Amino acid sequence: MKLKLLVASIMASTLVQCKSTNQASFSIASQTPFAVCYAKVTPDQLQNYSMVIIEPDFYSKEEMAALRATGTKIIAYITLGEVDTNRWYYPRLAEIGFLGKNENWNSFFVDLEKDETRQIILTEVLPRIAEKEVDGFFLDTVDAVSPVTERAHLQPYMVQLIEGIRKRYPAKIIIQNAGVFLLEETKDDIDAFLTEALASDYDFEKKEYKIRTAQEYNERLEYLNHYSEKSGKPYFIVGFADTDLKRSQIKTRLDTLARPYFISNIGLSELPVLPDSVANTLKAGRL
Repeated sequence: MKLKLLVASIMASTLVQCKSTNQASFSIASQTPFAVCYAKVTPDQLQNYSMVIIEPDFYSKEEMAALRATGTKIIAYITLGEVDTNRWYYPRLAEIGFLGKNENWNSFFVDLEKDETRQIILTEVLPRIAEKEVDGFFLDTVDAVSPVTERAHLQPYMVQLIEGIRKRYPAKIIIQNAGVFLLEETKDDIDAFLTEALASDYDFEKKEYKIRTAQEYNERLEYLNHYSEKSGKPYFIVGFADTDLKRSQIKTRLDTLARPYFISNIGLSELPVLPDSVANTLKAGRL
């Protein structure tokens, strides 16, 4: 019995050490310039970026290897709080039952309280992605359990899911999208978080891009910096624009922050070969 306890203690210590080592070695500056593109890309498109978040379902293992051969870190998108109808596992989650629909994206809120839901993501969806040998995971739709929604009661299960991902993949880069209200609980299991629409926004009803007012921008920036400092986690920024003028206005604001940013359309389907007009590069040692 004592031997079993000793072995368990060593294994737990090893997992913690792996996690700590991986996160201690993560440098947000070394991941810049970065990009996010959910359209299928070629090695030529991403070779000038240090890190690119992609849609893994679009690539075979061989195609993924070609992307990684450029030296660019490849981070795979995965949705945790919602599911699109085109996902291979959508029918499985539909049988379990959904908790509503996100009309903006035509996706459905999954019931994370059900153990089966979390197990499908942890033991089936993630391994399919991981076998393509990606460098990390981008955890989207964490804010599906926001305190202002009817699904706030699912927050402990979202935390449990993210903990499970880190335990299974201690050496992978893990980036959380939004959901800063959970950072106190998830900070030990992620390397960084990402925020969208800091300097700009998109009106889904009017289908219009807009630049935030100075007050909106400053309030959001203060909010993000508060959570970043409290959690000790750096963050990436994604902005949305449809004209050169708006891209220039966003860059003017974000260039003052010493934070990594990338600017694209609302569908995140564009990846310029040269990143200068849409992304920045940070010097080592900066957040």
